[in-house]
Amino acid sequence: MKIRLAVFLALVAAVTLTSVAAAGPDAAKQRVAITAKILPGGTFVLTPLRAGAMKRDSGTVVEGKTLSERNGITTGFWIVTGKRGNLVLRERREWVDIGNDGNGDGIDDAVAFGTWRVVRGTGQYVRVAGGGRSGHEGLGHVWNARLEGFVTVPTG
Repeated sequence: MKIRLAVFLALVAAVTLTSVAAAGPDAAKQRVAITAKILPGGTFVLTPLRAGAMKRDSGTVVEGKTLSERNGITTGFWIVTGKRGNLVLRERREWVDIGNDGNGDGIDDAVAFGTWRVVRGTGQYVRVAGGGRSGHEGLGHVWNARLEGFVTVPTG
């Protein structure tokens, strides 16, 4: 019985130490949203949706290199340049044409949904990791997007 208890306690200790080690050095998950007006203008606002290390930021956003575009699915990069640093995101989104021109600009409107992840960053965004989901509203000459998700911000 004593051997079983010793083995059980050793196993509990090993699992506890493994869990603590997997948590990493002082990292905190934070929920954020990036709201962007891509056309016209190319501007964004990053808003923390939970308290944490990431602070509100705003600036410009441009669509970087498109890696692939086929059957309404686009994979590419976003480059976000704010007052607190630069952030490069990779996104995969799927467009659906809604078949009408609601705003009368001569181009059919579309919507898209997708997923994104952080590739790299500078300033406040150094060593940030994470990702989430995205939604897009493509109204011809007007294009709005919102990206929401969780990022891990190293604090130590």
